[in-house]
Amino acid sequence: MKNAIETLYKVRVLGNRLETLIDRITERRNALFERMVELQSRNEKYLSKKYAEEIARLDKLASRLTTIRLVVEKIDLSLQYAINMREFNDLSKELTGLVAELKKLPESNLPELNMIMMDLEGSVREMAEISHGGGGGVSFHVDGSSQDVRRILEEAREVMKKKLEVDLTV
Repeated sequence: MKNAIETLYKVRVLGNRLETLIDRITERRNALFERMVELQSRNEKYLSKKYAEEIARLDKLASRLTTIRLVVEKIDLSLQYAINMREFNDLSKELTGLVAELKKLPESNLPELNMIMMDLEGSVREMAEISHGGGGGVSFHVDGSSQDVRRILEEAREVMKKKLEVDLTV
């Protein structure tokens, strides 16, 4: 239970960090957009084109980070549910795979996210070892609860799958 709460904390820290990054990128995008409009009004096409390209890159990055934020929110939700139902066996297996998929994304190598992702991966691994090793893991099997958690995590996995497909095609 303690490890699940620690993992939930790390997931929330990652979510907050993602939100902060998205906000910073959005602010930067808006500032560049204002400069681009100003340059266009002065008829400086070359510079305004360069600003437009940078804005497009920032929009793409913000979109990717928002997708990761959605997956992190789904992980948060499933962890909360598992903590309330005290059922961690199925969750830990699912989370291990999902966090590994998150680490494959290029955005997870951003300096602001890298350490948090490594912490989260370690915490999930530790939770999996405890829940499967029987060393303090609490598990009550309540009908329907694991199905709900599985459904939430399956949605997160689908989002990740689509994201990876888009990344590979781009």
